[in-house]
Amino acid sequence: MQYQKDEVRNRIVEEALKEFNEKGYEGASIRNIAKNSNTSVGNLYKYFKSKEELHENLVGAIYDRFVDYITQFANVELNEKAETIFYKLADEIMEIFNKNNFEISILLNESKGTKYENCKSIFVDFVTRILTEKTQYELSLQGKRLEDNFIIYLLSQSLLESIAVIVKKCNDGSQVRRLTLNLIDIFFTDLINKLDTEDIK
Repeated sequence: MQYQKDEVRNRIVEEALKEFNEKGYEGASIRNIAKNSNTSVGNLYKYFKSKEELHENLVGAIYDRFVDYITQFANVELNEKAETIFYKLADEIMEIFNKNNFEISILLNESKGTKYENCKSIFVDFVTRILTEKTQYELSLQGKRLEDNFIIYLLSQSLLESIAVIVKKCNDGSQVRRLTLNLIDIFFTDLINKLDTEDIK
């Protein structure tokens, strides 16, 4: 019956989320996932051909959604309407945190040994670039320019590391969302006045 097949697959995914989140990709055991989902290793491999495929199933779509949103941020035309669009995109991203806390935790914290093991660095670079471009635009309206973006890079790095801790320690998606928004507010509110700038000559 299809219902039974879906039920087994869902149990495997549920137990894989726990196993990867607790032990990481390298430490996770297919045998444990099969045992805890009340199936055999052989039957598990009918649903997922390998541990790598199972991990990909858990985090691949989440990674792709983050990249898609980041690309949308990067493509926003910098003008007086940009701020509204940025807030809308940020709110949509927060919904991912609300619904997929375990998957994000695995992606950011427990992906060593997979193609996603450097995803935090990739996200930091994206955030740094987008914030730098936005800040440079805002400064240009004041006749100023950014001396360098090192502080923006440090803040972006701190934000991603903090989010990784939040999703690891907090199981409540709404709490993760709230804490992340608080961090963004603390790190980036009035950012333009905290940076070293110089007048455009």
